[in-house]
Amino acid sequence: MTVNRVHIKNFKSIVDLSLDLAPINVFIGENGSGKSNILEALAFAAAAAANKLDNEFLVSRGIRVTDPRFMRSAFAETSEDAISIDVEDERGLCATFEINTFGDAFYPKWQLRRSFDVHPDLVSVPSKDEWAKPLVEKSLADIKSKIASLEASIVDLQAAAKMPASLLTERVKELILRAVASIGSLVDRHYKEIPLGDFIIYSPEISALRTFEREGQILPLGIRGEGLLKLLRVLAAEDKESWQALQSNLSLLDWFSGIDIDHDSSLPEQSVRLRDRFVATTQPAFDQRSANEGFLYLLFFFALILSKTTPRFFAIENVDTSLNPKACGELMRRLASLALEHQKQILFTTHNPSLLDGLNLHDDQQRLFVVFRNRDGHTSARRIMPPQPVGDELPMRLSEAFTRGLLGGIPQNF
Repeated sequence: MTVNRVHIKNFKSIVDLSLDLAPINVFIGENGSGKSNILEALAFAAAAAANKLDNEFLVSRGIRVTDPRFMRSAFAETSEDAISIDVEDERGLCATFEINTFGDAFYPKWQLRRSFDVHPDLVSVPSKDEWAKPLVEKSLADIKSKIASLEASIVDLQAAAKMPASLLTERVKELILRAVASIGSLVDRHYKEIPLGDFIIYSPEISALRTFEREGQILPLGIRGEGLLKLLRVLAAEDKESWQALQSNLSLLDWFSGIDIDHDSSLPEQSVRLRDRFVATTQPAFDQRSANEGFLYLLFFFALILSKTTPRFFAIENVDTSLNPKACGELMRRLASLALEHQKQILFTTHNPSLLDGLNLHDDQQRLFVVFRNRDGHTSARRIMPPQPVGDELPMRLSEAFTRGLLGGIPQNF
């Protein structure tokens, strides 16, 4: 299940932006154009869907949390407006999250209003709070009418149960309120059905990957790479097919010949053992502390996509980090293929033109967007369609089109 469309209003540099997403989405653009803000808006909506808008939880999802005033757009015409994020999935289910602030000026809190629609009929389903009041009022009015018309029955029940009529009426009210709570739970389930899931933004850091921090706040894999060793242990022990696929894809690096996992979690130092095909077999294997950065990022990316326990919908910031330009194109091909095979939906950001050459824009499941600031400074985005050949010439490579400025998304002020 995938998110097909997102509509973001009044979030950071975004005033009003709609995007039609695919399973694989790559965002390019200048520094500060708003690529990360698009990802954060989705993470913000996922936090709202889970009704967890405290700062600690937002940070653990990869959101750069600031004063709430700066989470909303700071443009004059929007500075007082609520943040609004609409998310629609491939079935036409649409959830709207309207988020504003309330409380003390020095300690503002997030206030959430949610609604649920079905597209294209747009049958509105109110939020849980909106369900309760009118339903209770109507139900109590009905009860009052029935009590008036069935007074004799009430008296009989009272006599049989030795219960005062006032308490009997209160008992009926209690049952009605339980019914209302059940309806509220049903609405909550609708929000959980929208495939935001545990959407988070991964920005792996070499310190977490090299030292193998045990676990982060988000399981099974933290946004910086916390918990990677445990995830690798699970793959190696419980999912042999994915473990083999992991090793196969790590052969993207010519020297790699194998990886072994230390399964003893009680040891003070946790490690993996890596085999280099150029090193004599009589020599001991080296661990992640000696591995190059590019390998550790690849290990993280492939484990993230291959695992059945990681989110189905997530983002990866700067996926080209520490990788050779030619390797970036091949990495993109492999990540796209694995994501489609394992039903993952991913949003990538990159500044490396070579990575674009791994995209197949003729496949509608893979899309490229250029993000830019319009003349008013608002974040905008445009989908890049597949390049068309001119005459007998081959289409220009996306990397070349990007560096020549034909796609946009490169600085123009110097």
